[in-house]
Amino acid sequence: MRPYDGIDYHYRHDDAEQAESIQIITNLIGFQPVPDELFYSLKFYAGGIGVDDRVAVHCRIDEASWPLVARRLRLRHHIDAAQDPTWGEDFRWLLGAEDINDSVDEYCYQFINSNKLDFQDPADGRWEIFFADESDVNSWCVVWQANGRLNYLSFEQG
Repeated sequence: MRPYDGIDYHYRHDDAEQAESIQIITNLIGFQPVPDELFYSLKFYAGGIGVDDRVAVHCRIDEASWPLVARRLRLRHHIDAAQDPTWGEDFRWLLGAEDINDSVDEYCYQFINSNKLDFQDPADGRWEIFFADESDVNSWCVVWQANGRLNYLSFEQG
């Protein structure tokens, strides 16, 4: 458990000391990324207004690590999420596609590209897109990956 101390904690890939940040990322995504090509911004706050966490990671990933990530984050392909009978409506609302029953691909790209950080890859049709199960407007996680690169973005407020 982390302290509820009202302090903003911010870790970045250009910090001099990275061991704690890499451990946080490893615990989060389920594998230890190699420092080469690892970029991140980890912002954590817990205090009087509640919790406000914003996390972004870009790293290399090998095929053997992908099942660990998918299991750890409880990832669901964006198409499956949009069609889920219990979660689909909330998911489409998160994307701004609440009135759409067709493909949500473009809404996913727009959602990712408007929230991602500069060091992360822009989302388009070349990427596989996954959301953490039951992501909604207050707590969401999206992962897009292809060609040995993984982008992770999450937000939690409450």
